[in-house]
Amino acid sequence: MTDNVSSTAPRTPLTLLGTGAMGTALARAWLAAGHPVTVWNRTAARAEALAAEGATVAATAAAAV
Repeated sequence: MTDNVSSTAPRTPLTLLGTGAMGTALARAWLAAGHPVTVWNRTAARAEALAAEGATVAATAAAAV
């Protein structure tokens, strides 16, 4: 089976509002797939681990989108 998307093709940037258990899992999966990910969380410290994994942390929800 072949993938119709080239491994060198640019990945779609994704934004995630909320980094609870589900949001964190989604962000990590998207980062692992090579997508540029922007995250925002009401409590900024909860997004720090994702920043260390390559996500961009937005200061506000409006800035994230």
